[in-house]
Amino acid sequence: MSYLTKLVVFCLSVTIVSGSQQSLRHESDSGGYWSLPNEIRRVAVIGAGPAGLIFTSTLMKHGFQVRMFERAPNPGGVWHYTERVPIPASFPNRPIETMGYIPDVPDILPATRIYEDGDDGLTVDWRIREHWSPSPIWRNMMTTEPRQVMSLPDVGYPKNTPWKLRQMDVNRHVRQYASSVGLNANDDDHTNATAYWTRVERAEKIPGTERRWTVTLRKLTPLRDGTLEVSWWQEEFDAIVIGNDSQKDAAWVPSIPGLNEWANTLPEDLFHSGQYRHPEDFAGKNVLIIGGGFSGVGIANDLITHARSVTVSARNNSWNPLIPAIRGMFHKNITLVSEVKRFENQPSQKTQELRDALLILANGTAISGFDTIMLASGYRHSLPYLVGYHNSTIRGRDEPETKIAPIVTDGTHLRSLHWTGHYIDDPTLLICTGEAWRGGGADIQAIGAARVWSGTARLPNSLAMWKAYPGAAHILQELPLVGQIKDRLFVAWLNQEILEFGGSMVSPAPFEEMLEQFQYYVSKQYPAEVGPLFQGPIRGQLPRREWGIYAGNEADASHRSLTRHQLMETHGNRPPEHWAEPSLRW
Repeated sequence: MSYLTKLVVFCLSVTIVSGSQQSLRHESDSGGYWSLPNEIRRVAVIGAGPAGLIFTSTLMKHGFQVRMFERAPNPGGVWHYTERVPIPASFPNRPIETMGYIPDVPDILPATRIYEDGDDGLTVDWRIREHWSPSPIWRNMMTTEPRQVMSLPDVGYPKNTPWKLRQMDVNRHVRQYASSVGLNANDDDHTNATAYWTRVERAEKIPGTERRWTVTLRKLTPLRDGTLEVSWWQEEFDAIVIGNDSQKDAAWVPSIPGLNEWANTLPEDLFHSGQYRHPEDFAGKNVLIIGGGFSGVGIANDLITHARSVTVSARNNSWNPLIPAIRGMFHKNITLVSEVKRFENQPSQKTQELRDALLILANGTAISGFDTIMLASGYRHSLPYLVGYHNSTIRGRDEPETKIAPIVTDGTHLRSLHWTGHYIDDPTLLICTGEAWRGGGADIQAIGAARVWSGTARLPNSLAMWKAYPGAAHILQELPLVGQIKDRLFVAWLNQEILEFGGSMVSPAPFEEMLEQFQYYVSKQYPAEVGPLFQGPIRGQLPRREWGIYAGNEADASHRSLTRHQLMETHGNRPPEHWAEPSLRW
């Protein structure tokens, strides 16, 4: 068994049940199952990326009244490319509660205001970019997975589309899917379901209305005369889906001594990689990228075609077996150096250019002479609108007494979620923890949400869900092997529930076919070191005995696999080819 496999199996086998969590449980849950607090009819879906679109479409098919809110003008989420760039990241980082954005809510609602250039010292363009937070993808970005994997239900890529996709290929594919389900920005079919240019400022249960969510919304309307109309109002919902495709929503900058001073002095020369778009903008420049993950690789390889030199500083994450493979993806003309530990000097009258900055590496080497420094340092979960569900004081696996179990702590992961994505203490809140792509899990998670909220599938009560909770690491959100484990769990659980409630069967995602295609793609696209990492259990060939705590130790035993005989009994003992109700998977 490989190192990564052992790590994953170990982490999946950890169960944490703390005294503080026990004190938060709803003992009123009866019969071992969670009880619906009221009939769930209206659902808010936050985000019109691939997962948000799938959740909205699925919930609507199940008869829910859905409102999908998207802060951008069009669908696509992270795949909505635009020449506009986000506003600069904050140096240092803002608190995690507002790292994504600072919610803007007037004292009196509803409200409408008109802004002109220069009002409060801000341009209209700045207000648009702050509200929208354009995607961090760059013009020449290529995907890391093949076309066969990165596909959405019932729509395909044009004939002869290469396996390795450009960002614009994926962008068009997502918009095609949005149109196919009537949720594009220019569709009239579901006008009441979609709200583009609309950001969620708050999502909360106001005292006295605990059974419903109150959502405070902010919408932009660019006007023809160049001014900007901003409107605020509130709506109420029975349930909420955060459909962000597991994407982290806040640019994060590392804590490097001296970094903040240089970044705030020369923001056009030192910035987060989310603002990168074109390599031509850096022609003839010496560029340093701090961060050696997939974004760092992609941007560095894009830049090398125009920049005078490209240097990448990366930490030695010896615990991560993917690091050698990632290192092998850099263009041969890119210089790799160790981690930047500090900026030795500070900007002053004598050091007014970034080229004067002296950087000290982990091995003691000093480097300088860079025209541009770009931080490919990644992102964090912020979710600023979730009022009361942050607790940045919690570190590691410490579990102090808290009135509300937090969802966001340091932003590296999401907490307090059942493996179905439901918030354990209140399953009327669900966060998409999978991806929308084929086998990514968002599609079957959406079916699970629809059935739970319609009363045709059961969740264990909160005490049982806490007992099965994997702890702070929540590795279910992070590693590729999880895809098939979660798919098996969802299929077994949902098909078990039809024995009680009836309904359409769900079938497993075609992992064997996907694995074969992915392994072929990996063998052609990546260095030799990568291939073994995606063999066997790493891509889902994990036997049930190694599922750890997810093997089905919850109170309702709903995770037992159904036998062929049981399944046939639910369809009048007819073989599968004669079942009247089709599978819901594609």
